[in-house]
Amino acid sequence: GLLPYQSLMGIKAAVSLLVNVMQLNAAIMIVGDFDADGATSTAVAIRALRLLGHHNVSYLVPNRFEFGYGLTPEIVDVAQQSKPDLIITVDNGIASIEGVARAKQYGIKVLVTDHHLPADELPDADAIVNPNQHGDKFECKATAGVGVIFYIMLALRAALRDMQWFTDSRPEPNLAELLDLVALGTVADVVALEHNNRILVAQGIARIRSGKVSAGLKALIKVAGRNIQSLKASDMGFAIAPRINAAGRLEDMSIGIECLLCDDDAKALALATELDALNHSRREIESEMKQQAFQILDKYLKNETRSVEDVPAALCLFQDDWHEGVI
Repeated sequence: GLLPYQSLMGIKAAVSLLVNVMQLNAAIMIVGDFDADGATSTAVAIRALRLLGHHNVSYLVPNRFEFGYGLTPEIVDVAQQSKPDLIITVDNGIASIEGVARAKQYGIKVLVTDHHLPADELPDADAIVNPNQHGDKFECKATAGVGVIFYIMLALRAALRDMQWFTDSRPEPNLAELLDLVALGTVADVVALEHNNRILVAQGIARIRSGKVSAGLKALIKVAGRNIQSLKASDMGFAIAPRINAAGRLEDMSIGIECLLCDDDAKALALATELDALNHSRREIESEMKQQAFQILDKYLKNETRSVEDVPAALCLFQDDWHEGVI
């Protein structure tokens, strides 16, 4: 019942680019975002490429405090040190005009996969897949970043199948194995659960409940105190996703990605426990910031020389975290 991938604008160019890179066993670097959708998108991209037989793949997630958001020129400079042949952005990149230009200067090809609304000017990437591009016929405009990269991997598998890529030693994978992560990223990004997204989430949760779940997500469910057999979408949104988001907000999202990529139960549990600790730290910081905000409000409202209109200015210190939903 899923929408066909063929209606996604740019999907043919993206698949052709990926096929060429895989045939050369060239180096692919995934550049993600520092939230749960970005983390699951990165994990899905890497897991899918490995399942499809390409192991020359790495990832890089910008530290939000050093590089800001998206494929910036600065993060491309960091990526260049690893000499990638292709950069794939996941859950970002549609606004990264300067970053893509910097990659081109280095001779690095770029595939932008995103779901955020584009501006009038698009980056000069080798291929762009974003259901919200002007003129894109894909009906589910609410597809999360993880859904976009999942669709690209479905299209890539079909192309590889047509060219007899798969053999006895390199069997065709069942990409439904990735639906637990697709469901998590979709719920975490709070996109509309219309027909297509509802299928992705429902199938992902069904697989998790049946025990077909990656070691990292299983460990996160455990540290969050939830039951796999009765897991609900709300558990993903309010218990699992915040533990991944805490890594991107306080430290480095690579901890969350490593957890989602992990296939060893013991190591996955150790990473999930670390994410759980970061989430507790995040809660403490939020509580302190709320108290500071209320103290500032109280101070300004009690000062007769100030007007109520001055209050927003007093809270400008907390503006970034307010928009992030911390306060």
